[in-house]
Amino acid sequence: MCESLSSDTNSKMSIRLSLQPQCAPTAAVGAIHGPAIGLPADGFWSSLAVSPPRSPPLLATDSILAVEHLDLNGDDFTKTCVPMRIDTRGRTDNADESPLLEQICPLWVHDLTSKPPVLVLFDQQGNTETTLLQSHPRRLRVSGAVTPRLVRAEALNWRPLVEAGEAVGFVFLLGSGRGESEDDDYGAKPATRPRARIDAIARIEVRSSSTSDTDAPIGSVAVVQSSYSPLAMASGMADPSSFLLFQIPEAHLDSMREVRAQLQRGEDVGYIPTRELCVTSKFDRLVLRSNPSEEDNDAARRAWQKTKSFLKSLSVLTADAVTAYNAAEIDRVGAFELRNGHGLWRGGVV
Repeated sequence: MCESLSSDTNSKMSIRLSLQPQCAPTAAVGAIHGPAIGLPADGFWSSLAVSPPRSPPLLATDSILAVEHLDLNGDDFTKTCVPMRIDTRGRTDNADESPLLEQICPLWVHDLTSKPPVLVLFDQQGNTETTLLQSHPRRLRVSGAVTPRLVRAEALNWRPLVEAGEAVGFVFLLGSGRGESEDDDYGAKPATRPRARIDAIARIEVRSSSTSDTDAPIGSVAVVQSSYSPLAMASGMADPSSFLLFQIPEAHLDSMREVRAQLQRGEDVGYIPTRELCVTSKFDRLVLRSNPSEEDNDAARRAWQKTKSFLKSLSVLTADAVTAYNAAEIDRVGAFELRNGHGLWRGGVV
């Protein structure tokens, strides 16, 4: 879906927000029993002695934390979402003439190799918020910056995707804890050996029209984070990247190829990857463990290989589009010091 965006330049740039609908996925129909649920007259917080939780305000005297000083490789093993401090000086000082890049994702300032994730998701700040990208050798700012959210996992398991008592596909669970990979330094272990319960960090739901036909394409693919629920999405408590749905995978890839071609031709369009993702080589090395309580392990492996192929293709197209759009913005504002290094992050993704 494309939208028209007015930037600080004299021209208008069309921003391709997503290839997916921006509304939250429709929840399954259910029933609520008991008294009707409504909003109290004075709000939910009226009877409490504390105020609703909120982020601390950023004062004009706060020091500015540039993206260049952030470290993605902290102690949070499962997920990392890059916090970006609002540049209050950029918002209040109209005389600031430092270059302002529009809605880019500065992935080149992040290390994706020392503690590699399996998935790289994307979230966007408000379109009007300005972030200080760097202060030396000169100030560079970003309006509506897109930030990466890293998903780290070590184990891969599966279970049937069941609806109305019938198996309609597979659920692949990305979990924490020690898993196995194709280059395991500790030696190969039987894939069917029982393991302790593994907490799922994310799941990939794949619908399959046939579990026996090896040539049958996969159906829809949904990449769902543990923070997602329909209620959390509807209330704005979950980021849009927590639920990525690809109804027709091949059609989505075709649309992304067109987006990439437009950007590489230099057309006046932009790209915001909040409805796509990238995967890393660690994702490619995850080994799917057998499910001893199920009989369709071979079918699950075939479905996983097709799913992995789709996500790797999507990753390449997403990374190409992000890099092309970043390059166009860097050239537009004359941020020549970024031209040689902005694409280095590509080595960290497939």
